[in-house]
Amino acid sequence: MLKSIIHAIALSGALLLAFEVSANDRVAYQNWIVDTGPETTEAYTANDSNSSLGLFCGGPTCVFYLNPNLNCQPNAKNAVLMNSSSQSAAITMQCTLVGKHYFQILDPFDQVLNAVKSGGNIGSAVALQGGAFSVYRFSLNGAVPALQRALDESAKKRLVKPVQPSGQPGFKDITL
Repeated sequence: MLKSIIHAIALSGALLLAFEVSANDRVAYQNWIVDTGPETTEAYTANDSNSSLGLFCGGPTCVFYLNPNLNCQPNAKNAVLMNSSSQSAAITMQCTLVGKHYFQILDPFDQVLNAVKSGGNIGSAVALQGGAFSVYRFSLNGAVPALQRALDESAKKRLVKPVQPSGQPGFKDITL
């Protein structure tokens, strides 16, 4: 009996540990999600049409992206009108291969960051061929803590670990 109780406690502890590990990989902040992997971090939200807006960090670089339900030509640039509760701006987006998928990278970074931090909602009108526009709207509820977490996690990954002494004698000044 005692052995089965110990086994049940160990199993529940292992399940709890597994849940904590997976919970550290994906965290929700209202309408935003933060995914943390070994080398990348991403904070993003999606709208009802399954388009997404997010921040992707890999290596030393973080970029904002718009992933609309449109095909894009690699390296093609488009004009975007962005509007949030406190800021309107004309920005650009460039079709870029990230991993195995194409994303529209938004630029300049600081204008997008300030707009996303404003709260409320954000809208983007993307110029298409033939004089048409495609409009995307996203909720910014939870964006600020999600972006902060993604940027903090990304900064941790970039920290250089100090070299630990090996315990072997090295070359240094000594007095005899």
